[in-house]
Amino acid sequence: MDDYFLEATAKKRIMGSWGFHSHKDFSKVTPEEGNVWFFEQVFNFLRAFFGLVMPDNLEVITHNAVKHIKKEKLDQQTFLDELMLIMKGLKESIWTLRLNLNIVGFIRSHHDPDNPVRIQIQEPSSFIVWGGPDETGFQSFSISYNLFNEGTLAGSDEMLWSVNQPLLEKALKKWERQSNHRIEAVKTNARQQAGESPISRYGFKPPVPRRRRVVPTMPIKK
Repeated sequence: MDDYFLEATAKKRIMGSWGFHSHKDFSKVTPEEGNVWFFEQVFNFLRAFFGLVMPDNLEVITHNAVKHIKKEKLDQQTFLDELMLIMKGLKESIWTLRLNLNIVGFIRSHHDPDNPVRIQIQEPSSFIVWGGPDETGFQSFSISYNLFNEGTLAGSDEMLWSVNQPLLEKALKKWERQSNHRIEAVKTNARQQAGESPISRYGFKPPVPRRRRVVPTMPIKK
């Protein structure tokens, strides 16, 4: 995750990440059984985040980087079938699986600010699973802060923390239930002030209210 955050920081993106250790002994399972475990983690994640994320592209690296497989322009309806076919063709254990995602969220359009619009956005977001014979497994979900910062994008559209954050919180809690693991790793590459972090266990904290510029007035001489 350190490399992931360094990459995001270089691109001036503020990211939040939530994850947990899987505590699985891969040395006691066959490569096929281990790969099925990866499939189950993807299934549980997509089930928890249904309606909030859309699969965009996939990257699978087998143990010791023997094989490196990439799939782009994924179809949400057939993605799991494609993933299953990929796994059936593997004889090696999967080491890393990365699923890059598009986000479905709400914005307030400057054309019609009173009616939030739900759209699919190509914001940086990914689901990553690690595992293999010499690991115990870890998985994380990362997402850009843009959708939650009450800021503006091109065209002056505004993000809606009050609408998007409850959806993210609901998905993260459901992910815990689906996977039977508690989120234990919460990280961000945002600069923290006074020891405060902009994220919590279940999403992003409310954005800091914008400060209005106070123009000093000159005293009137009588």
